[in-house]
Amino acid sequence: MTANEMKFTFMLKFDAMFEFSAPNYDDRQISYLLTNAQNRVFIDKYYSLADKYKRGFESDERHRRDLEQLIKPATPTPSSVQTGVHPNGKFYDLPSDFLYAIEEAAITSAIPTKEVVVKPVTHDQYLANINNPYKRPYANLVWRMDVSRQIQAVGTGTAASAKRTELISDPTLPANTVTSYRMRYLQMPPAIVVDEFSPSNQRHCILDPIIHDAIIDEAVKMATASVKPETYQIADKEKSDN
Repeated sequence: MTANEMKFTFMLKFDAMFEFSAPNYDDRQISYLLTNAQNRVFIDKYYSLADKYKRGFESDERHRRDLEQLIKPATPTPSSVQTGVHPNGKFYDLPSDFLYAIEEAAITSAIPTKEVVVKPVTHDQYLANINNPYKRPYANLVWRMDVSRQIQAVGTGTAASAKRTELISDPTLPANTVTSYRMRYLQMPPAIVVDEFSPSNQRHCILDPIIHDAIIDEAVKMATASVKPETYQIADKEKSDN
């Protein structure tokens, strides 16, 4: 479904909630609603409250297919500025659309012919285990820690620098033993842009078409709840009863 087709379906459903006398929304407002609805649906698919065992979005075929268009490969490169790294650590620049890592591996100079596991750890885990020879990084294990961008640029005219992460290798080996870093990650869902006057400016939803209706329904819910919440609550109750 194209972005403009999603707008058409949105207007049909939204108008029906008001007996075909709904307030008008322009393309920019509908783009905002569809994009935010898409983000809500994405979060629900990625971390569903119904998944009581916390198995994640790859727990079954349906969830994997729903979000497969957001899975991308990358080979991050070392950051140009390494100020503030931990001993045997190295900052890496992440893709601009990076959201969540789902698979990571590294090659180190200790075992140059084999990819080793990259394990995410917290700062508390780092402090508790970095000096423990049985729990710290070793030849077959690299730690990954989260770190902020070098430049945030919030509220300034300066462009933000790349998102970053830090890889920490075996502290008993020479510094900077990580020679390459590979990952697959979930990208931020691109914004949906509606434009009926200049269709070439559209930006379509890249998620699987099977969940486009769910996104539209969520957008209708957001629009109706902001304009006339009681109307949505009654309709939602009737839908649940049916």
